[in-house]
Amino acid sequence: MLGVLLYSVVLAFFNDYTNIFSVSSYSTTFAVAVVMQLLTYATFVAKDRIVYGFKRAESTSRIGMASSVWLLMFLSKFVFLGVIDLIFSQEVEISGFFGLIAIIASLTIAQSLVERADKKLAD
Repeated sequence: MLGVLLYSVVLAFFNDYTNIFSVSSYSTTFAVAVVMQLLTYATFVAKDRIVYGFKRAESTSRIGMASSVWLLMFLSKFVFLGVIDLIFSQEVEISGFFGLIAIIASLTIAQSLVERADKKLAD
């Protein structure tokens, strides 16, 4: 749940202060955050399965594993754009592939910072 709240805050900042992300209402921003959180989770599950498959096969091809993971991460952004367009066609506008990359990079950095802060506070 924390991830969804964090995603919705970051998306709201993009909506308010850039032309990269435009949304009709905050409730739509929250819904987009839920969808993006689910897609991000699915992408990382797929990445873990790829890595596990290479390790299970006792493959020494680090290049093959890295290429597969890179391809998954790259192509997943198009899935993100497609799913968001399919669900929120008229309510959300993202300024293309590089805009989505900027949003996802910001979300990933923000989530890492929150996780580190949470870990420091737990100690």
